[in-house]
Amino acid sequence: LYRKILRLHKRVLPNEMKELGDSYVRSEFKQHKKAKVGEVKVFARQWKEYLYTIEAQAASGTFGRNLREEEAAHLNQEQKENLKRLEEEAKRAGEN
Repeated sequence: LYRKILRLHKRVLPNEMKELGDSYVRSEFKQHKKAKVGEVKVFARQWKEYLYTIEAQAASGTFGRNLREEEAAHLNQEQKENLKRLEEEAKRAGEN
């Protein structure tokens, strides 16, 4: 799954998005190396959904979407902080 995501980034994302996406993917997979089985199942399902989403967005030529309210409601504090940090990095990357 990890390699599929990185290959997809290489194939379809603009360079700035690829660098940011690759960095985020590496970090997330590294953090979940020792996760519990139930967490790994959820983690893998979410990354598979991401993979399909990026493929569909690449086909349409438009990347990104807003987080749905029910998705945001399920985030813990650490995830919210990570999301905020990712948003800030994306904005900085867009300015360059």
